[in-house]
Amino acid sequence: MKGIPVYHDINDLHLLTGSSLRTKNPLFHCFNMKEANDLKTTHTAPHRANFYTLALNSGTEKLTYTLNENTFHEPNHFILCVAPGQVVKWKKQGDWFGYCTFFKSEWLLFKEQLNFLQQYPFFRINETNLIQADRSSLQQFKTLFELILSEQESEDTFGEEVIRSYFQAILWKVRRIYETTHSKNSSHKAASTITAQFLYLVNQLFLNKTTVEEYANLLNITPNHLSQTVKAVTGKTARQFIQDRRADEAKYLLAFTNHTVAEIAYQLSFSQPTHFSKFFKQAAHKTPKEYRTQATSY
Repeated sequence: MKGIPVYHDINDLHLLTGSSLRTKNPLFHCFNMKEANDLKTTHTAPHRANFYTLALNSGTEKLTYTLNENTFHEPNHFILCVAPGQVVKWKKQGDWFGYCTFFKSEWLLFKEQLNFLQQYPFFRINETNLIQADRSSLQQFKTLFELILSEQESEDTFGEEVIRSYFQAILWKVRRIYETTHSKNSSHKAASTITAQFLYLVNQLFLNKTTVEEYANLLNITPNHLSQTVKAVTGKTARQFIQDRRADEAKYLLAFTNHTVAEIAYQLSFSQPTHFSKFFKQAAHKTPKEYRTQATSY
């Protein structure tokens, strides 16, 4: 068991699954999942991608899906949102049913990934989002996916612009469902923006920057202002977000790699393995060894 592989190319992920599907567009590919039913692969090892996945599952048989440390058994009629860097694995025994899209944020003409995450918060790396779709929403999603596939196949003039508009409609409909199922905050827009910027920076820099002060300096605000703002918007402290992100990464490395506890400790910028073990036990209520034993026993 080596490190967790990261796939940078959409077609490389198709290769991982054994699918014969390929795309000429390095930034976007949409497909009906029944097109992948000829593959012989029934499971994948833990992996990451540096692009987004948005999939609609509508009845895949005997599917077990793991996203980060959360495992879902036979989920049905849901929208799956996977962010770059999240750890994924799955296994199934029957056919796929639904639609899948792999894409990069720049395909949607976002110059900064942060702006994309502010508009579509269900793709934040610290969240696990399987969003349930009711019958009416399910049909609307299916219609939009079919329109994308038809346009993708035709290769007509302005096809990419048309596809982009259909796909953005899907994203906005997902956000509509997301916001009805997540607690809403009445915080000022500026506070929400600061919090989104902070969460983005934590996900990018948590391996090397581990204090509230460091992130406050990057945002040109005081540590106290940052802490109060994040707490008001999310209900959690800035320090807790930093700690949780480091603990989550430790869990992935313990569960999905054969790195030693000492190697993981240094990778997460702990000066001593003993400091990491103490931190991890406080976060997970288990020692690293106990967590690895439990996680790899399934």
